[in-house]
Amino acid sequence: MNLLIENLVKELIIGAKKSLDNKEILLDKKREKILSNILLTELTKPSFQQSKTPTQIINDFLCKEFKEYFDFTPHDFGENAHKLIMEWGIKKAKDMNE
Repeated sequence: MNLLIENLVKELIIGAKKSLDNKEILLDKKREKILSNILLTELTKPSFQQSKTPTQIINDFLCKEFKEYFDFTPHDFGENAHKLIMEWGIKKAKDMNE
């Protein structure tokens, strides 16, 4: 698996947990694993088959799980995750242009 994707998913989970902690919401191990699997499944598809950004995937998942609206942005996941999201976007754009 691509190291960028592995690191991105790891940082997104860390950032999501911190952002949810600030809202006093717990992302338990079961939900964390499910979210991680969803992210890995979507982000390891060929770029042209990926239909959502990492942030959209997380917001949709959290909305479904917690029956609450979430509008986290890349910034909300922390500096490392934000940088990795930008790298992912650049890579996806390059892939789409080839």
